[in-house]
Amino acid sequence: MKSLFTLRFDLERQTGGEETSTRDTLLVFVATPELDPEALASTIEAEIEANLVPDEVAILVREPAFDATRAALAEHSLHLATLGRLGRSAVVLVGYDCNGRETRRDRVAGAMLGDGMTIDDVRRRGITAIFNERRGFVEANATYHFENPSGRHTERFIRLSNILARGAEIAFIGFCCLPHIDPSVTRAYLDTPSLYAVVAAINEQRRSFTGAAWILADNFSSYAGFDQYGFDSDERAVVLISASSSGTLAARLVTEKNVEPEQIVHLLYLGRKPSTTPVVCDLSRDDDFNPAGVTDLPSVNESADCPTCLSGSHAIKLQGDQFEFAGPQQDALLVGIADAPKGLSQLMDRYARKAVFEVGLGRSGSKTPRLFHINAERLLASDAFGRKLDYALRRSLPASLSHVIAADGQSLDLARRVAGQLATPAPVITRDGIDDIPEATKDAIAIVAAVVESGRTLLDISRDLRSIAPDAPLLYLVGMAKTTAEPKRERLENSLVQTHNLFPYQLVTVDQIVLPASYEGHAWAAELQLLIDPEVKTLVPTELAPAIQARVDRLRRASQALDDDLFLANGQEPLRLQPGFVFWPKKLPAEPGHRQADVYFTIASVLQRLRANGFVPGERRIISNWFQQTILAPGNFGRFNDDVIQASLLRAAYPYELNFADSADESRELGRLLRRVIAACRSPRGGAASEFLLALATRRLQLRREDADLVLASTAPDVPMVQFLLEVSRLRLA
Repeated sequence: MKSLFTLRFDLERQTGGEETSTRDTLLVFVATPELDPEALASTIEAEIEANLVPDEVAILVREPAFDATRAALAEHSLHLATLGRLGRSAVVLVGYDCNGRETRRDRVAGAMLGDGMTIDDVRRRGITAIFNERRGFVEANATYHFENPSGRHTERFIRLSNILARGAEIAFIGFCCLPHIDPSVTRAYLDTPSLYAVVAAINEQRRSFTGAAWILADNFSSYAGFDQYGFDSDERAVVLISASSSGTLAARLVTEKNVEPEQIVHLLYLGRKPSTTPVVCDLSRDDDFNPAGVTDLPSVNESADCPTCLSGSHAIKLQGDQFEFAGPQQDALLVGIADAPKGLSQLMDRYARKAVFEVGLGRSGSKTPRLFHINAERLLASDAFGRKLDYALRRSLPASLSHVIAADGQSLDLARRVAGQLATPAPVITRDGIDDIPEATKDAIAIVAAVVESGRTLLDISRDLRSIAPDAPLLYLVGMAKTTAEPKRERLENSLVQTHNLFPYQLVTVDQIVLPASYEGHAWAAELQLLIDPEVKTLVPTELAPAIQARVDRLRRASQALDDDLFLANGQEPLRLQPGFVFWPKKLPAEPGHRQADVYFTIASVLQRLRANGFVPGERRIISNWFQQTILAPGNFGRFNDDVIQASLLRAAYPYELNFADSADESRELGRLLRRVIAACRSPRGGAASEFLLALATRRLQLRREDADLVLASTAPDVPMVQFLLEVSRLRLA
């Protein structure tokens, strides 16, 4: 255990007129009743190695130990060796009493300085040094700031527990409190339990002084416990406040609890206005008395006038008497037409009904279709795509190409179409054949990909071509780009077009769609695991067994992507879209042939765009981090009341975006909606009942316990699938 606290600083003194002298000073505060020779020796040795020999050393001890310490310094061999290491430094021993005042000082070595270090020189400097070393501020960043228990907003706040990390440092802080706490004080009211350590340090030092009272402390929990706590504020009591920037808590103690101002002590204070009650350490910078103090004071604003909120930062509530983060705060979001990615309506006008969009169930990295699968063959067969491709080629295709490289097997047809646009068709090769390209090639090379997601394949080919054909201009042509956010697509483009040649390479994208990255723990994987669970299989009624088995068999065929069979219907009639889907052109739903996958991709794209807005100030956004969690407002299922849209929302949302377990109002509202949907499961407005129950059973959708119980107590009409899934949900949520 370290028994000494040290502070190294430059002490300035007036030498006459306007001239000053600067003295390199070392304070050694003895945190224990006796000075340990080994502790002093190792401390002085470390200081000399790090900062050379100081001009002045002041050893600060309790008055009752002064004489014994002075004798030991003069006689103990290890002390004498330590003093020898200090050479000509002025070494003084300083004693202090129960009030923290200097009682006497004595020369130990070197010259006795008439203007040597005093106790008043070190209190503020010492605590500030501990504060800076232990990082007493908790800092915000660009996405969040803090709401104090008082309700005001700030970009940083002081957490006392951060600086109470070492025993000797806590003892020094306790010593600094002594002038503000009369020896007769026997009770201390604390605004945070972190101050118990400081009171313990004060009591430990008081034990060395005859007649000093023992302090009994109690925590009133700051603002959270203020109203309920009863203060007995006679002359033998003191209120310790850990830190403040405004003095608001102290003012309330005076006006509402009749505490005298001189009985309220701020341990740390950092405000634009001076405190009206005693302060142990003012952390602000002072050129003479606290040169290492804080210069940039935290801004504190009322919530209605907070400029940080206006810039898009989110206020994280601080709770409790230790200013703990309240955990993820849930904000409910109602999706609207303005949330769609730019051009989504026109994109769906081109490709909905063409079976271009499919849901793959394969694992990442396998050859089976990925979750958000674009059917390249049907994409290339689309007339709308053909028109956009032809325009892109007329605009960007060089007059001649040495080679056209197909990024993968599904890109061969597109590569051949590109090559066929040339007056002299270029050879089409696969990625495996790029080593056969002559090194001296200077004619342009086209790299063609029908569909890209991360763009890794294009980056790999680009890397290979730098050594194979370094002087050839490169044109990258992508049929459909799946991107999680526009900045990510821009980063990919910037990486691809970089070159040492005279002009950058070119990336041409015929079409693109905003979508989440494909992942494995999706809703269909959860559905399959539920339906093959042995306990669940025992609940399957006889008349439903063929349908359940058919569904399991379909979900196991991972090589075949889902298209118009994404969702679990209540009966024989599949989920369908009615006219008026807000994210599509008005004419589109009225035309036959739209697919469930088209609707699912649309909803997934809208949600992903909201997620991608997470760090864009001022934008509506879905946020998911340790402090914040956006959930989809239950009103979304009322606003989008087509069963296929409701099912798409349930499947496209991430589970934490459907977790209403900590949001009482939203959970209650969604519980009521689910009960109405179940009751209406024989009609179109209850068409998504099976999907809602499936989401509950797989825990992708979570309600508060009481709301879930009300849903599970529902009596379903004679619809076997809904009745079965109700039983499954009761089993899983029991």
